[in-house]
Amino acid sequence: MASDHRRFVIAPTLILHKISIYENIFINENFVAMTIHNALVWEELMAQAKYRQFLAGTSFIALATLGSQVAYAQNAPAQESEEFSGFEEITITASRRAVTLQDTALSVTAINPEEFSVNGLTKLRDVIDFAPGVHYAGGGLPTGNTITMRGVSQAGRASTVGIYLDDVPLGSSNSFAAGPSLHFDALSGDVERVELIKGPQGTLYGSSSMGGVVRYITKDPSSNGFEGNVKADLSATKEGGFNTNFSGRISSPIIKDKLGISVAGYHEHFDGFIDRIAASPTGAAVDVDSFNRYGIYAKMTANPTENLSGNFLFVHTDVETSGANTVVIQGPPYEPVNGPYSTDEGENDLNDEFTLYAGTLIYDFGWGDFTSSTSYQDRVNSNAADLVATFGSLIELLSGGAPGSVTSAPFTGLIKTERFVQEIRLTSKENQSFEWSIGGIYSDEDSSNIQRLEGFPSGFLALDVDLGSGVEEFALFGNGTYYLNDNFDVTVGARLAWIDSAVSLIDGPGLIVANLPETSSSDTVDTYSFTARYRPNPDLSLYARVASGYRPENANLPLLDASGNNAAPAIIATDTLWSYEVGAKGALADSKVNYDMALWYIDWSNLQVVTFVNGASTGGNANSDVTAYGFEGSLSVQVSDGFQLISSLSYSHSTLDDDETAGFGALAGENMHLLPEWTASIRGTYDFPLTDKVDGFVNAGVRYVGSKDTGYEGGVGEDGTTITPLIANFPIEDYVTANVSFGIRIGSVTASIYARNIFDKYAFTGGSARPLVGFTRATANVLQPRTVGAVFKVDF
Repeated sequence: MASDHRRFVIAPTLILHKISIYENIFINENFVAMTIHNALVWEELMAQAKYRQFLAGTSFIALATLGSQVAYAQNAPAQESEEFSGFEEITITASRRAVTLQDTALSVTAINPEEFSVNGLTKLRDVIDFAPGVHYAGGGLPTGNTITMRGVSQAGRASTVGIYLDDVPLGSSNSFAAGPSLHFDALSGDVERVELIKGPQGTLYGSSSMGGVVRYITKDPSSNGFEGNVKADLSATKEGGFNTNFSGRISSPIIKDKLGISVAGYHEHFDGFIDRIAASPTGAAVDVDSFNRYGIYAKMTANPTENLSGNFLFVHTDVETSGANTVVIQGPPYEPVNGPYSTDEGENDLNDEFTLYAGTLIYDFGWGDFTSSTSYQDRVNSNAADLVATFGSLIELLSGGAPGSVTSAPFTGLIKTERFVQEIRLTSKENQSFEWSIGGIYSDEDSSNIQRLEGFPSGFLALDVDLGSGVEEFALFGNGTYYLNDNFDVTVGARLAWIDSAVSLIDGPGLIVANLPETSSSDTVDTYSFTARYRPNPDLSLYARVASGYRPENANLPLLDASGNNAAPAIIATDTLWSYEVGAKGALADSKVNYDMALWYIDWSNLQVVTFVNGASTGGNANSDVTAYGFEGSLSVQVSDGFQLISSLSYSHSTLDDDETAGFGALAGENMHLLPEWTASIRGTYDFPLTDKVDGFVNAGVRYVGSKDTGYEGGVGEDGTTITPLIANFPIEDYVTANVSFGIRIGSVTASIYARNIFDKYAFTGGSARPLVGFTRATANVLQPRTVGAVFKVDF
């Protein structure tokens, strides 16, 4: 009889569809019953002729933009150019060398978090919103959202964007530890700079960096003397309550020029704005999407000898919350069922805890530098919820109980990932002749996913899963840059990786899935990059880049069909992509105008996706490739002394080459998952003196996010058969939102007031429909309503 139950239960979406408070990460992503939230959608496939038209159009746009910059430079009054200076040069380390932003043959956006925090913008999504070619989808919580770059959708359960803290890769690269949605937001931490590196970075940064990399650069301790700061950010959100964010930092040399230390920390309380109605299983409540988070960063640097240096970094963060900023919508046309800021979903308590220990040693041989980076990270994500409204009837069926006999269905879930990484690297000194770097990296990660579901008052145990998984990777990499002359150089890079993965599952009741003995897989992956850079003059850099990226192969979990046979692929195979890019970076009018633009084209093969059998989900690979192309550009203008304008524009178009029938079901050309075609932004800063001792400033920003799809439409395929999508689609409309702030600086004291979403725009930032044919309900993340606040900061 148990086997009959098992075959029946597999047909609907399995347990844990609504387990997590996140809209884009549900704990069952790491289980055979994974939901649709990380599946992909596709845009219409363009013909080659249309692609040529696109290139011609974007070339015209690029020339027009450059023409307007030249016109500005030519028309600028000569006396004004002597009165104020241009932008300062920015040095970044995206290529693992210290290079100016203009000379880096990569598309990189460099961000100083301090410039945003005075405006109340303290999360990673706040700065990504103003970066071209990068998109953030999901809710307002610090975790549970996804990042995509260019046209590389977050398909499947392994990340397409790598996250680095200094030289340490963060998160998981396996398919069963929620890596895409549990990315690390370090913007409130002790971070000096954020580098958004776009395009595949497989040779330098390894697996799961197909779309690009987010790299946080931490601050070094002071070498001059004791210093620090304290900051308070107090705000109120319409439809919500009072929010607080306190942070501080102290830094001092212990032995001058030899040993230094810094400690920084923050604590944030966000009061939320989504209310739970009385129809919820756990009753009515207000501001259920509130959260508390805190973090501690400690760093020590040492220079014991002239040639030897090193540092040690400790990070600990914690997030606690009881709900998400999601509402249930129904359609078409799709409107909130319970009102714009209300939900009928029950309480879901979540705790997300992260700890990192990292140490780096650098020895200068004179002719080159040897670097050793060692790290250990531990992440524990747990949650608890009463899912009686969703799964009460299912438990009644399994237990043989009468309808309505199950009054409570408590669920508990836990994902724990431990990862050890050791990297060594030998890098030549800069010499303008031939520069090189070689190295190796070893990564070992182990994850566990524990889930338990019961039905009360009988105490019936429906699910008691212990799912273990792991990925072990060893890679060798190297790159070399040869300078043909002072103005032209080429760089070639390569990486060879050996990857082993394993997965196993134990379920006590055995009613939903069968036990799975440990299964493993092994794979070898090579990636390459080729870059040519030409600098016709000191104010212009042109480059062309070809590069590849990948996500590692994983052993897969079985998914039983109605006959009790495994219908899932045994292996989630490696997927790869090749990217082709040309770009230009330059400065005009004595560096008062800076620009950065790129055209790119991507061919993505064997992409990893979520696949479905009888409504339940597991991992797999699509039976169609993907073609993507687009452009991105940014323009910065120093209008006058103290007045700057920074704008960005990006376009991304990704298409499924053929009808997809292996898993999720879609027609060739459907829109990619949660990727807007167009995004744009402009922000301005104006600093001015009020008195001899008081300076004032005004900051304002406007951004546009284009419309996007959340699933698939399906229809008649190329062979005449009807393709029914297993992930239903509802469109998310485009929106425009604006921020503004005003403030003063008096010596070491800064005070400002700000308003985010000043016009109180109501919009959806992400969402997903249930993977059921003929669905009528879906959930959507809501843009945070107007928030007004004040920031007070004291430096000492």
